[in-house]
Amino acid sequence: MATSLFIVQGEGKGHMSQAMALKEHLEEAGHTVVGLFLGTRPKHDIPDYFTEGFADSLHTFESPWFLRTPNKKGIYIGRTLLFHLLRLPRYISEAHRIRREIDLLRPDVVFNFYDVVGALALRKTASGIRRIGIGHHFLLHFDNYRCDKGSLWHRWLLKRLTGLIILSCDRVLALSFRELPGSSVIEVVPPLVRRRFREMQYKPGDRYLAYFLNEGLLYDLVLLARKLPEFQVDLFTSLKPNMELPAGITLHPFDADKFSILMASCRGLITSAGFDAAAEAAYHGIPLVVIPTRNHFEQACNGADIMRSGIGVAVSKIEKGMFEDMNPAEPGRYRFWVDRAAELMLKVVEE
Repeated sequence: MATSLFIVQGEGKGHMSQAMALKEHLEEAGHTVVGLFLGTRPKHDIPDYFTEGFADSLHTFESPWFLRTPNKKGIYIGRTLLFHLLRLPRYISEAHRIRREIDLLRPDVVFNFYDVVGALALRKTASGIRRIGIGHHFLLHFDNYRCDKGSLWHRWLLKRLTGLIILSCDRVLALSFRELPGSSVIEVVPPLVRRRFREMQYKPGDRYLAYFLNEGLLYDLVLLARKLPEFQVDLFTSLKPNMELPAGITLHPFDADKFSILMASCRGLITSAGFDAAAEAAYHGIPLVVIPTRNHFEQACNGADIMRSGIGVAVSKIEKGMFEDMNPAEPGRYRFWVDRAAELMLKVVEE
C-alpha cells in the first residue's frame, strides 16, 4: 500500500475539503496519509472539523493569503503581491522546513493542493518521491477553457503562479466540473467531494444556505432581507455584526457537520464563486447562485464555468432578481463524473 503526504493551501476552505475527500478515497483502498502541511496566515483559526480529520498528522506553515478590502467584499492584488514579496525570506525558510519533513517521512507520493510555498519545497525532494499537483486552477492552461472575465493582468499573474507550481510537479491534475480533454502535461479529473455530501439525502426546504469567502457580503444579505421579509437564510460566517439582523437571517460559526445537514434541506445555495461548495451542491442538483469576489480572477472564471457546466448561475451582486434563475439542475451526468474520482485518483497513486 502507498503512503501519501498532503500540502494544502489554507486560503478559504476549498482545498481543505479536497484534501479530506482524497484522504477518504485513499484510506478506503488501504492507503495511508502520513502527514499534512496546511498553509495559513498568522493567527488564523483552523476549522475544528479539519484538525479532527487530520489529528495525528497535521502541521502548519506560513503561506501567502489575499489582503482584503476594508468592506471585506473584495481583494487587493497589487498590494497582496508586494506584501508577500517582502515576506519571501520567511516563505523560503518554511519551504526548507517542509522539505526536511518530507525527506524524513519519505512518502511514496506528495499531493500539493495548490500551495506556492509547497511548490518551493517540492523543487528539490529526495528521489523516488512522486510529486502531484492538484487543483482546478490548472484549467487556465487549456486553450479551450474560455474565461473572458476580469483583468488580463490578473490572468497573467495567476497563470504565472500556476506555472510555477506545475514546474515542481511530476504530474498535474486539474479538477473540473465536467469531463474535458487533457494535455501532455495536465490530466483532467472530477471534483473531490466528501462522502458526507455524496451520501446525504437532499430534500428542498424553505431556507437558503449561504457561505462567502469575503464575509462583507453579509451586509448585502441584510439589505436583501429587509426588502424581502419572506427571505430566510442560514449564513455560515465568523463575523459578529454590531447590528440587529432581520428575522430571516440566522448566523452560524463554520461547522462541516451542520453545514451538510442544512445543505440537505436548503432551498438553494448562495455562495462565493469558489470551486468546492459549488461542486458539493451540484452533486444533488441544488439550486445554486455564485457571486465572484471582486478582483478575484479565478472566481470570475469559476462563475463562467459554473454556468457553462449547467450547475448554477453567476451574478455580480446580491439582489432579489437572482432568485429568478435559481433552478434545480439535473445531477445525473455530473454525479457520474464525480463518482469516477476514487477510481481515477487511486490509479494515480498506484501506478
